[in-house]
Amino acid sequence: MLGAGACGSLAGFLKLWFERRDAFARARREHIEDLAQWRRELQDTVNELQEWAEFWRQMSADYAWQLRQNGLEPHTTAVEPDHPHS
Repeated sequence: MLGAGACGSLAGFLKLWFERRDAFARARREHIEDLAQWRRELQDTVNELQEWAEFWRQMSADYAWQLRQNGLEPHTTAVEPDHPHS
């Protein structure tokens, strides 16, 4: 049987242990929420950039078509990307 001091020490230890565990879990949840928010913001930025890239691709295709319709051959300084895994 434990004395009153030992019971108090054990109770204090257990309380501290549970508080630390809860604090760690709370911090972990907050980190996960932050990561999720950053991922959503990054995905929004990627989507916006893809929309702009598609806009300019369509715009350049339209201009090239208009030039060809008027007997001109469009020339570009664009460099095709190197795709080593293709």
